[in-house]
Amino acid sequence: MNRKLFHVIRREYLQQIKTKGFWIGTILIPSLGLVFVYLQVILASTLIPEGKIGVVDLTGRLYDPLVLEQRAVSDTDSGETKDTRDAKPEEKARRVPAKITFFDVKATAETLPEVRKELNGRVQKKEIKAYIVIPADGLETGNIEWRARSVKADMVLRESVERALARAGTKERLKDRGVDPAVYEKARLTVKLDPREASEKETSEDAKNVGVNLAVSGVLFFLIYISIFIYGAFIMRGVLEEKNNRIVEVIISSVKPTTLMLGKIIGIGLVGLTQYAVWGLFAFALTLPGIVGLMGVAGGTIPSIPGGTILAFVVFFLLGYFLYAGLYAALAAPFNTEQEAQQLVMIPGMMLILASTMWFFAFNTPDGTLARVLSLFPFTAPLLMFMRISVQPPPAWEIALSIGILLVSIWAVAWFAGRVYRVGILMYGKKPTLPEIIRWARAAD
Repeated sequence: MNRKLFHVIRREYLQQIKTKGFWIGTILIPSLGLVFVYLQVILASTLIPEGKIGVVDLTGRLYDPLVLEQRAVSDTDSGETKDTRDAKPEEKARRVPAKITFFDVKATAETLPEVRKELNGRVQKKEIKAYIVIPADGLETGNIEWRARSVKADMVLRESVERALARAGTKERLKDRGVDPAVYEKARLTVKLDPREASEKETSEDAKNVGVNLAVSGVLFFLIYISIFIYGAFIMRGVLEEKNNRIVEVIISSVKPTTLMLGKIIGIGLVGLTQYAVWGLFAFALTLPGIVGLMGVAGGTIPSIPGGTILAFVVFFLLGYFLYAGLYAALAAPFNTEQEAQQLVMIPGMMLILASTMWFFAFNTPDGTLARVLSLFPFTAPLLMFMRISVQPPPAWEIALSIGILLVSIWAVAWFAGRVYRVGILMYGKKPTLPEIIRWARAAD
C-alpha cells in the first residue's frame, strides 16, 4: 500500500473513532434497539382488548351464546371449566378475552332508532366502549353493526368480538341443522404449516430457526441501507469541511487528490466495520447469559445465523459502501456548502430509497423477474442481492455476476469520482452545473 495513502486512511480512521459522537452512537443505537424490543414485548403482553360493550340482539339467539364464549375464556384463565378443559391452547387464545363485558340491550325493529340514539350518547360520554347491533337476519348474513367513537381505533377489540360472534353464530347454525355444538369444538382443527426446505440435508432444527434467521436478515438488510446513508454523509461533510477550512490546500501539496479521496473512503469504511465489530461483541455479551436457558429449551441447540448470511452481509456492505462513497465524494467536491451539494447528492439517495422500497419483492418472490433484475442493477444490488441470498440463495452464477457488475461499477465510479474530485476540491465561488462536472471528468490529465 502507498505510504501516503496509509497515512490518509489512518488519519481519517482515528479522527472518527476518537470523537465522542462515534462512541455515543455506537452504544446508543443498540441500546435504543434493545429498549424498542423490550417495549414491544411489554406492549404485546398487555395488549388485551377490554371494555363494556352493549349488544342489541334482534335475533334473540346470539346474546347468551356470546356471553358463554366470554365466560369460557374467563374460566380458561383459571383453567377449570368443563367447557374449556379439553380445548386446545390455540382455540382458547382465539376466544374473546375476559376483560370484555357484554350487556344486553332490549330493542325491537320499531324501538331501534331510539335505542341507538341512547347508546350513541353513552359511547360519546365514554360510559361504554362500543355497541353492536345484530339484525334479525344476522345468523344468515353475518352482517352485524359495530358502533364506536372511532372506526379506526380499537381494532384488536373489534376483531376479538368478531371471532367470538363467529363462534357463537356457528354453533347456533349447527343447532338448526341438528348438530351438537360440542361436535364443532372437538372437530375444529387448527393447522400450522411447518416450513422445511425441499432438500435431503434439511433438518428439523433448520425449520425451527426460520423465523429467527429471517428476522436477523431483515435487521442486517436495514443496517446495510442505513450505513451507506450515514457513512456517505460522513464523507460528504468531511470533504466540504476540509474544503471550506482550506485544509485541503495544505494536504494536497504532499498528497494527490485521488489518493486523498481514496484514503478518506477507506478510512471511513473501516470506521463502519469497527462499529459493526463492537455491536457484534455487544450482541454476544448480551446473549451469553441466555445460552444455557436456550439449550435447555431447544434440547441442546441454539438458533444460529447461517455463515453464508454473515459473509453476504460483509461482502455486499463493502461493495455497496465503496460504490456510493465514491459518488458522495465526487458530488460533494465541486460545491462549497452542504445545501448546494444536496441537489446532486439526492440522486444516489433516491437509488437507495428505491432499493429499500423493493425489499418486499426480494423477500416474497426472491426468484421473480423484478427481484432478479434489481439484484443485478448495481445501485440496488447491494441490498436486493443480499436479501435474496438470506431468504432463498440464488444460483451461484447470479451471485458472481452481481458481484462482478458491482466491481466494474465501483471501478467506473472511482474513475469518475477521482477526475471530478481533483478539480472540484480546489474550486471556489460559482456553483458548477452538471454539464461542467461531466466536462471535468472527460478532461485529459
